[in-house]
Amino acid sequence: MIRRREGFGSVIELDLLAELERMIAADPGAGGTSRSRRGAMDSIERVTTELERNRLVRLEAVARMDHDGDHLYDGYTSPTAFLIHRCGMTPGEAQREVSLARSLAQLPAALARARSGRLTVSQLEMLAQCRRRHPEQFAVDEAMLAEAVTGLVAADTRRALDYWCQAHCRPPDPASEEPTRVFLSRTLSGRGRLDGDLAAEDFELLESALDTLISELVRTTPRHESSTPSQRRGEALSELARRQLASDATPSRRGSRPAVTVVVDWEVLTGHSRAGLSEFLDGTVVAPATARRLACDAEVCRLLTGPEGEILDLGRSVRTATPAQWKALRIRDRHCRFPGCRRPWSWCDAHHLDWWWDQEGATDVGRMVLLCRHHHTLVHREGWLLVGEPQALTVIRPDGTELPTRSPP
Repeated sequence: MIRRREGFGSVIELDLLAELERMIAADPGAGGTSRSRRGAMDSIERVTTELERNRLVRLEAVARMDHDGDHLYDGYTSPTAFLIHRCGMTPGEAQREVSLARSLAQLPAALARARSGRLTVSQLEMLAQCRRRHPEQFAVDEAMLAEAVTGLVAADTRRALDYWCQAHCRPPDPASEEPTRVFLSRTLSGRGRLDGDLAAEDFELLESALDTLISELVRTTPRHESSTPSQRRGEALSELARRQLASDATPSRRGSRPAVTVVVDWEVLTGHSRAGLSEFLDGTVVAPATARRLACDAEVCRLLTGPEGEILDLGRSVRTATPAQWKALRIRDRHCRFPGCRRPWSWCDAHHLDWWWDQEGATDVGRMVLLCRHHHTLVHREGWLLVGEPQALTVIRPDGTELPTRSPP
């Protein structure tokens, strides 16, 4: 006897679900035969097909509920409110579900293909979005479009419908197009928030630039240190800004190249006190460890002040690692020198093995190594130590134990 589980008018065989549950419970490192792996993929595909059918039935049920007003029986003000409260959807998910359900009546040909499994619910949603852009012409072409996107993956469906819209929809007035907007604000904790709405061309430019850096990051990061996609995107955006500020093409402002400026008391910089000044120019407080990391590879300028804060003397800016030294470090180290890290020199800072502000360390290549920003932050903020010579570094964990390491090739 075949056991079945009912759901929204469709059925999913419990044997199929049990098979997937066994696959999930299996030891991930145990591997499997080619036959078992094909069976797992087939099972996932079959469950996905059933889930698509169930979602379509739910959409049609929501459309019927909306038409008949069934949600009013339990006091709900709208189908959206019902889906949020009784089905656990977020407001955005519920709104999209109701919007698509209300569009089904205008998608007869597409709905028929979805019922037979030839179109997915995602494709229905894309067709509905297309209809909203030009409802009159869409009513004429709906059957043709439904047939044209049958069998296409989601990306190709979107592309085909975008071309249809480009050919049939009224061209947008350039004067009425929304410009790109980016919002950048400082939060109470001293961190920042970035948000925006980008025009299509600007989005493509930014996405392409970030993807290039993300590919470089993924290629040179050990798998066990891999971060989440959003973290990689954040690292790439920061790196994009750093490279722009370091570029010769960056225009100067009043004779100086733009840069991140930190004002820090000498006692704080040397680690002898945490009570002094350490902040960005806008007044945002900077942790002493962050100030020391930034000073490790920066232009440093001595500023002497009087008891009332008046400037008594302003020394000239001195680079803690000159361009010639940077070239030598790049040729010698080639990548981050922390054990196991292969991030290239372009992602690195020059780290002083003897911190010049605290131990009177010399700023010379023999006492510097390249560290990527992640590991440079570890050294300054979390208590890791690098000792010895650049060719034979010893890495000391925060607990005082030694990390096994090898010299680079």
